[in-house]
Amino acid sequence: MKTSQSQAGSIDAQYQEWEARLPQAIKEQLLLARVRADMAQMPDTTPIDSELAAVYLCTSSATLKRMRSEGTGPKYQQPQTISGTTARNQKIVYLMGELKRWLSEQTTASTMNAAELRGTMFATLQNLGTPEPFWISEHKGMEAILGHVLATPLTPELIAGEVAHIEWIDWPEAMRRGWSNGAQRAVFEDRYTKLLTGALDAANAGREATVFMEAMSKGDPKPRPLID
Repeated sequence: MKTSQSQAGSIDAQYQEWEARLPQAIKEQLLLARVRADMAQMPDTTPIDSELAAVYLCTSSATLKRMRSEGTGPKYQQPQTISGTTARNQKIVYLMGELKRWLSEQTTASTMNAAELRGTMFATLQNLGTPEPFWISEHKGMEAILGHVLATPLTPELIAGEVAHIEWIDWPEAMRRGWSNGAQRAVFEDRYTKLLTGALDAANAGREATVFMEAMSKGDPKPRPLID
């Protein structure tokens, strides 16, 4: 028991040290995730005003207003006035349950946005060897990657450590393991394979250039390619 508590304390300290080095934009994203986790505990019948709903959905009030006009956002309510009518500037409210339902339907899109936020992680091959924090959970009796910490919406269960723990691994190891969330893995795998393919293409181009230069130095007017 003491060993488990010691390990948990070590992980918490490592996470806090890593978080302290994050850019301000990333810190703000983490804070929003924690606020959203707190809001997610509210009953589904809780009325939420449009400003707070925008915070929960990680969007702006203007974007939420545009979605209302286009009919693309979550369902909302506009309470009637005493006279039984709804004024144009009447207060808009959302039920917490509708926000949760709509956000759940946007899971794949949210993962894409998170991947864009973390786009610099695949800037160079050196980045692949840098340990990153991942949520590890037990999936059908086997350990599986639930997702990258910054690309996984925080829930009360995750915060409490009830469904997963954090493990620091590099990307080659992460890609070697199984994931319980195929949609999130697909996003990162696409970036991962593109970087490796680009590096392989660059290496092949360098080999061709080497063959050409060696042939030219020997006076061969028609150097053969290294790979037929």
